[in-house]
Amino acid sequence: MVGEETCVPSQGVGGNGIASEFGDLTGMTRQEIDDFLRGLGAEIRTTRDGYVEYKFFDKSTVMIRPNGEVIRTPAPKYGSDGKNLNKGLRLDKDGKLLRTRDEFGNLLLGTHNTGEKLNE
Repeated sequence: MVGEETCVPSQGVGGNGIASEFGDLTGMTRQEIDDFLRGLGAEIRTTRDGYVEYKFFDKSTVMIRPNGEVIRTPAPKYGSDGKNLNKGLRLDKDGKLLRTRDEFGNLLLGTHNTGEKLNE
């Protein structure tokens, strides 16, 4: 995080929607993250399972699990045939695309959780 007193994450790598434009949220509180993501124009909803979803106008998302883990998904990108090219991919804590499946659709080990977590 840049500047503990401002509670604003560092710059992300970008290029995959708003959820990729900022860096690691680790160490921020739920309220700090809520204020920050709302300030970026996120719409918020809570699931039945207690996840809080922040969805941006470009359809990129930041999900906060009940245990404080952060999950980011990129804005969808479509091929000329209309197929979603990045479906099922996630963003790491710096906003870079994280490949989660191999060419056969199998989950890659160690990609389900990026280690980004709020300060409870």
